[in-house]
Amino acid sequence: MSHTNTVLGRRFVVALLALLSVCAPALAGPPLSIDDPGILDAGHWEIIGATTLTSGSDGDYRQGPLLDISLGVIEDYMQIGFVYPYANASPDSGGSPSDFGNAEIGVKWRFLNSDRLQMAFAPYHVFGVSSSKAEKGIGDANDATVMPVNAKYSIDDQWSLNGEVSYVSADNDENAWGYGVAVAFAANDGLNLMVEVAGESDTDFDEDFLELRAGFDATLSDSFHLLFSIATGIREPSGAADLDYDVFLGLQYFR
Repeated sequence: MSHTNTVLGRRFVVALLALLSVCAPALAGPPLSIDDPGILDAGHWEIIGATTLTSGSDGDYRQGPLLDISLGVIEDYMQIGFVYPYANASPDSGGSPSDFGNAEIGVKWRFLNSDRLQMAFAPYHVFGVSSSKAEKGIGDANDATVMPVNAKYSIDDQWSLNGEVSYVSADNDENAWGYGVAVAFAANDGLNLMVEVAGESDTDFDEDFLELRAGFDATLSDSFHLLFSIATGIREPSGAADLDYDVFLGLQYFR
């Protein structure tokens, strides 16, 4: 594979992983890639320990452990979050480097909260890794600020719709738009099923990718949930690696 294709493939994988880095305790957020406007009660914590595996035509990329921590700070209105993954890249070209990847810190402000419709603004900053890590495929060297607006509409007691639109401002001026929509179904008191279509495009809408994801949120106890999802690529940018599958598995703890 040429150096250009390797770089494009890595950027594609990093963009997909960025979609997974979210902090929300309801029917969107992990295990989906878009967030939802749910807010933790003030002083309450949500901790997710997860692992991910992204497999494409140019190799595999793993994150694990991935630590995702959120804290409610203003009742009904605001929470803060932090994400930090340990990553392993296994390109087909050889080698298998491992190291800490891109850390993220963010805040979520819910500005609309009615019986059926909720909306929130949830910006977060992604810290670039060192150039030596990036050359090995462990994350991206550029800082980026992601500015999503997400919404949830409750159709009834079982069905809900989630949507998100975001703008990604990167230090290297490779800015992008993100988008996604998800449908969630509460099968019973302890099992939520969900399907999502999400993607990202450059600001000229010339190069974009799109993925289809399905998953579940299973309640194990009042404090613990099991999260799982699997995705496949529907459309990839020209020259980028094809996405075969992307798997998320996590354990969610509320305190």
